[in-house]
Amino acid sequence: MPISAVQHAGLTKGQRKEWRRKGYATAILYGNGVEPKQLLVPVREVIHSIVEQGGKQKAVLEIADGSGQPLKVQVKEIQRHLTTQEPIHFDFYVLN
Repeated sequence: MPISAVQHAGLTKGQRKEWRRKGYATAILYGNGVEPKQLLVPVREVIHSIVEQGGKQKAVLEIADGSGQPLKVQVKEIQRHLTTQEPIHFDFYVLN
């Protein structure tokens, strides 16, 4: 089942904090032949999918950003908050 993402065109620091309180993290989606997209993704769904598939190195996720077919992506990096260790940003690489 694809993870639903929300596209955004840039957020202020306050807006990012508000989205984090709601359970979302920022993300970037990039790859060959794909225009980079800034997204907001639900943290629990992403982490659950990664853990279910055996970790970040093996996980292949489906991201639905509302622009057609869901894209198969691999997690390249997870940035975490310095003190809470909560994920605050994901880098997704689109697979061919």
